[in-house]
Amino acid sequence: MKPEIPNHQVKDSADQYMEAWKILNKLPPGSGVLLPLLNTGVVAIELYLKCMSSLDVYTPLGAEEGISVITAKPQQSGHKLKSIFNKVPEEYRRVIKELYATSHKQTPYNLEQETRDFDNDISNLEGAFMQSRYPYEKGFDITKFDIEILDGLCIFLSSFVSGLQNK
Repeated sequence: MKPEIPNHQVKDSADQYMEAWKILNKLPPGSGVLLPLLNTGVVAIELYLKCMSSLDVYTPLGAEEGISVITAKPQQSGHKLKSIFNKVPEEYRRVIKELYATSHKQTPYNLEQETRDFDNDISNLEGAFMQSRYPYEKGFDITKFDIEILDGLCIFLSSFVSGLQNK
């Protein structure tokens, strides 16, 4: 069975994390919410990727024929962004990479436009889900995660997925 893209249940969850991220992202630096900001952003990114590769699961409800509870099952479980992205159909991955690369970012200190690389940017955030929850554990270093990359991916994927028609 071909997935409905986007899967609306997974997209709804992604949108909720995105809204939480927006609220946290508006707070001034030093507000003490870096970990929740990182966590909600990376969960939104993960769910936007999963909504492009999740299947609907129909579980019959009681003895009534034709009545089911509909849930969603991602084709890739876990939190590894690159693995999740690789389960998105190729036609969408190609478009995502092309659009992301052509949506230039400008840094506040450098007015030259930099081309973005989707694969590099999601790789930059690998491990952010775990490390944003357990930053005190040995070997974890949340300073390696670029908040500008997180911001760019959140905004890009939210916009991209919102623009999709069900296929």
